[in-house]
Amino acid sequence: MDKAIIARRGKWESAGISWEVVRHEEHDKPAVSLRAESPARVAELLLWVSGEADLTHAQLMPHVTDPTVDHYELTSQVGLDGCLDDFESAMGIGD
Repeated sequence: MDKAIIARRGKWESAGISWEVVRHEEHDKPAVSLRAESPARVAELLLWVSGEADLTHAQLMPHVTDPTVDHYELTSQVGLDGCLDDFESAMGIGD
């Protein structure tokens, strides 16, 4: 996921999105979390070593929405790219 983030981070920063990567290696099922926020939206992409991923996202403006969770089973780079495309869409990139 690191290479994919490096390739996309300029677009996120240009859109005014702050983001961070948090590694969860101490759990039974290691994972990496990509968290992002803008004044209008928030999202977290949680990717487990097993290839499962959950994308949780919500709007903050013009009104706060309940979080939506999308589940993925990633088996290839193409799947990860699609998941990151959905992450960007949830953050309003490409609207």
